[in-house]
Amino acid sequence: LRLNQGFRGIVLSPVGTGVVSRADAALVRQHGAAMIDCSWARLDDVPFARIRATHNRLLPYLVAANPVNYGRPWRLNCAEALAAAFFIVGWPEIGDAIMANFKWGHHAFRELNAALLDKYARCESADGVLQAQNDWIAMADREAMAREQQLADYAQINAGSDSGSGSDSGSDSDAGSESDAGSDPGQISERRMARLVRQGRYRAVTDRLGNVTYVKAEPAP
Repeated sequence: LRLNQGFRGIVLSPVGTGVVSRADAALVRQHGAAMIDCSWARLDDVPFARIRATHNRLLPYLVAANPVNYGRPWRLNCAEALAAAFFIVGWPEIGDAIMANFKWGHHAFRELNAALLDKYARCESADGVLQAQNDWIAMADREAMAREQQLADYAQINAGSDSGSGSDSGSDSDAGSESDAGSDPGQISERRMARLVRQGRYRAVTDRLGNVTYVKAEPAP
């Protein structure tokens, strides 16, 4: 579509006032769906005021499967966004057909978001989609907090174990920690990583999906 050209279907846009839902099915069936082709890094350059769309829609929480933003929430590309809209309004076959044009997206996007897309597609209204989204995010936050607590408990248990061991054993462990501090986190055992976290050399980062990764802590200035 050209700028200033009207469109009567739904447009997936950051300026949407509501999320897409099954309530949009009749509108999509009659007039279609569109999205704004723009990089996330250049949203400020988009003349949204010149896009003549009546039914602007937002997408609910979903995770990108594209190679640029894989695993990042809210960072879908245009193909993923359009496919997601069709999954949610009740036409998964169209969503699959869109993603089949990409080697990385044929199955990855739908599989990565399977539980969420199923929940959203069952909602009859935008309010229902928002509630499903908020429930999911709250659950993910609780799981992330539980993982962080487990890590803290594990580190504390190991701290007690280290304090109760002999001095020679303790010095060996510290030496091992020194050598591990510059290693690939994926090659460090869980017990030793807990020790490094306790020593402040690494920190645990938990995303909204509950995945825990470890990053080397920045030295104090």
